[in-house]
Amino acid sequence: MGKGRRLGIVVVALIGFGSNGGVAAEDSSPPYLQGASRKLGRGLLNVATAPLEFIREPYLISQRDGGPAGVTIGVVQGLVSAVIRELAGLVEVATFFLPVPKDFRPLVQPEFVYAHGDWTPSP
Repeated sequence: MGKGRRLGIVVVALIGFGSNGGVAAEDSSPPYLQGASRKLGRGLLNVATAPLEFIREPYLISQRDGGPAGVTIGVVQGLVSAVIRELAGLVEVATFFLPVPKDFRPLVQPEFVYAHGDWTPSP
């Protein structure tokens, strides 16, 4: 068997491992490679965007409770949220290959600081 043919078999096998692989439709957990790559991307994005919490939190609190609350409480919550998001991002990058928490769920909510064209409110 030539090198090219062996390489082709390896590529097909790797693609097969990355696909659903015939798992039953009832299984709601993401395939391993999809979950691991999303976790890695989410972690990198959260590390990069954590400082945006300084804008997001005061803005959302100002919208909900008024300007003075946004300038005081919002700034403090923004600092805390930025540190938490930064650390969570670093942990997700370091452990992207492990399905922890269960099924590669995000460590922080909201999953991203900015989504769907707007600041994502905290749950």
